[in-house]
Amino acid sequence: MTTRRFAAVLGVIVVGVLLSGCVAFDAPSSDPNDPDDSDGPDPEAVFEGAFVHADDLEDVQGNRTTKVTNDSVTVTELVRVQKRPYIDERTEVLDASDPAARGNTYVSNATMNWFYYPDSQVAQYFEPDEPFDSETVRSDRGEMAAEKVDKYDLEYQGTEQIAGRDAHVLDVEAKNETVERGISAIIGDTEYVYALETSDPKDELQAVEQTLWIDTEYDYPLKERVVFEEPDGERIVMTERFESVAFNTGLDDETFAFEPPENATVEEW
Repeated sequence: MTTRRFAAVLGVIVVGVLLSGCVAFDAPSSDPNDPDDSDGPDPEAVFEGAFVHADDLEDVQGNRTTKVTNDSVTVTELVRVQKRPYIDERTEVLDASDPAARGNTYVSNATMNWFYYPDSQVAQYFEPDEPFDSETVRSDRGEMAAEKVDKYDLEYQGTEQIAGRDAHVLDVEAKNETVERGISAIIGDTEYVYALETSDPKDELQAVEQTLWIDTEYDYPLKERVVFEEPDGERIVMTERFESVAFNTGLDDETFAFEPPENATVEEW
């Protein structure tokens, strides 16, 4: 099977921002960075930090790689990421094993979302009925974290260096009563469902291993590795990691604005 055909069956479902209900997020009972905690940081606090980041995080930018492999075929992408929590985001595919994916761009702000595909010269947009509110999204992400943390057994594995920064390492394992379908890729705020050419992407995919690397200063996920298993037992490994990253560099509003090229076909998404 060619890499391009493998990429063609890679379905990407962007996680929708939850706007129904504002639930206050209580701060974790312990500080994940507390040097006086002899037993190490609270794994639940580290996990929740991947959803609701440090209060002093203003923006993040860097280059992030994605690699998906089933040992015989590998799909890769290198993406430039620019983001201000929790709404403003801009990503651009700098390089990819599928040439058609190069240049694909996603731009999001409070009032508009754009997807631009230069290979087909198509620009798709989504305009919400009401502007997204960052504090509402932050609260909803806190609620999401609280719901997810009860579904997993978490084990703290110390720290490692990712992109030149210290990161907490956290193993995440679904509890026996939890059935995982697909993969929630926290690092990209995106849910990915991967299937081989011979598989139905709607088949159940069970996540069997997951590890997170979360920045110790800003509680921002820098790397994620997930192993999932298809119904026939074949395993696929997805790894996303920042190769370079910088925080609080002062991204401006223009970063998160997009004007489609004149020759682009504009469609409502």
